[in-house]
Amino acid sequence: MISTIKIILDVLSHDEGVITTRLLSDEEKYRILNKEQEAEDRIVFGMCKSLNEGVRDAIDSEYTIALIIDTSVFRYPHHPHMSIMWKDQIVGEQVNDDEKITELKKDRFNFFLWDTFVIYMKKLPKAPKDRDQIRFVYRRRVPLQLEEISSVRNPVFGTPSTESDLLIKDMLHIEAKDAVIGTCLIGFDLA
Repeated sequence: MISTIKIILDVLSHDEGVITTRLLSDEEKYRILNKEQEAEDRIVFGMCKSLNEGVRDAIDSEYTIALIIDTSVFRYPHHPHMSIMWKDQIVGEQVNDDEKITELKKDRFNFFLWDTFVIYMKKLPKAPKDRDQIRFVYRRRVPLQLEEISSVRNPVFGTPSTESDLLIKDMLHIEAKDAVIGTCLIGFDLA
């Protein structure tokens, strides 16, 4: 098991854009989760509270590795894949298909927050108590870097909030003021 963790850390450390990595202790994971929960209590984009599935799932994994990355060359975009959820229904989402975007723009009840993020106005709940349940969800993603390691199970990639990003940089002793230097978490279980 220890040798597998060393292999994983080596694979991640040698990936383009990775500055440093570290396996997190349970106490560090707890501190990051607390910061993430604080961030989730605030309203984002003037709309609703958030839920960071990627970070939560990475922290809930058996092993969690923090990475300091240069987002200009790292293989993942520094903005996570996002959606807006009400209960189990998608009421807004990131769309990366140009044809679908063109089609969605024809409907006057679709509102674009930015070029690739649409809100389906007809799907938004009307009642104020229901609107309080809307969440801006930062989705979990799968880290491609671990695909070739057969003993890895349930790999998950998460992009932390600004508050957690600063905490992770502090934990890994990185003093980066440059906005291109970011963080991410990769969680996984072992077979």
